[in-house]
Amino acid sequence: MESTDGIAAGSADTKACPRCAETIKAAAKACRYCGADLEAYQATQEANTERMLFEGHPAVIYSAWQWIAVVLTLGIAYLYYATQSMALRYQISTQRIKIQRGIMTKVKDSIELFTVEHFDLVSPIGMRLVGYGILQLRSTDASYRNVTIYGVRDLEKMADTLRECALRERARRRIVAVMPS
Repeated sequence: MESTDGIAAGSADTKACPRCAETIKAAAKACRYCGADLEAYQATQEANTERMLFEGHPAVIYSAWQWIAVVLTLGIAYLYYATQSMALRYQISTQRIKIQRGIMTKVKDSIELFTVEHFDLVSPIGMRLVGYGILQLRSTDASYRNVTIYGVRDLEKMADTLRECALRERARRRIVAVMPS
């Protein structure tokens, strides 16, 4: 019975190397068999894994001017804006942006982040008052050159994250930007 406890304690203190599968200490920073830097290996694996940044519909009301329209039309404009919001769905991840449009007929567009070469953040006063903005992306993808994202909170922070992800994706795929002469 003591040997079973000893084995259980020993196995909890060890792990398999993710690269060569040899048994190493759980606290090891590098594998003694293959020499892999385990922290760098884990960071690379996390960078290669797609992570969702935002998923959902844009906000129904994302501008102060829309609030004015809702008040002036006694709420009828809200129904219009809600329908527009329901007809649009974003799935923004660390590797791609998927945009689904439509209520009855759905159209899905997908753009890989490594093709995005320019990020413009526009903050009109009406949107800035309620904490929103517009993110315009320009891509090298011939079928989908311009992408506009709006109605998402903290869009400035997301733009910075998307810019970093685009650079990481280019490096991961070994894509080099060519500057025209």
